[in-house]
Amino acid sequence: MKVHLSTLVSIWLSLTTIYLAVDTFNDYYYEKHSEIVEEELNPIVEDDYAEQVQCLAVNIYHEARSDSRLGQEAVGLVTMNRVSDSRYPDTVCDVVYQAHVDRNGNPIRNKCQFSWYCDGKKDDYSDTKTFNEIYALSEQLYKSYDEARDFTDGAVMYHASYVRPYWLYSGDFSYTKSAHRYRS
Repeated sequence: MKVHLSTLVSIWLSLTTIYLAVDTFNDYYYEKHSEIVEEELNPIVEDDYAEQVQCLAVNIYHEARSDSRLGQEAVGLVTMNRVSDSRYPDTVCDVVYQAHVDRNGNPIRNKCQFSWYCDGKKDDYSDTKTFNEIYALSEQLYKSYDEARDFTDGAVMYHASYVRPYWLYSGDFSYTKSAHRYRS
């Protein structure tokens, strides 16, 4: 089968155009949807500080509630490291709820930065004792992030030790003593 270079270039340009259109569309609806999600999942808070701590706590709860306190702290540090990294949004809530969305503004299943957010399951926290402990940890992490030790060495990615994400070999391991592996 003989394929002309001009045909391949034409196909590549078409795919690139489609990708850029979808990516632009997703970015536009992400902004719109993140406002809706924050209203639905978070109780009304009086200030930005409480809202950011709430987002951090919800994320740690869903990602690592059954992990050790050190593992929970590591998930919190990754979230905070993303806030400080120019490749990610600049607030905790925007980092936590970052997702590709469909044309209706709903997160696309398994296309979120944190798997719990778009796994199709209910996102409440039924274990209030654990959530309250995690909330206290979140306050501590949020308040002291700039001064605290970061034993993840600035990791911005992590994965469960039993999965192999596409980016598995894209960075150095920085911490592996919990149910997750962390990468900078």
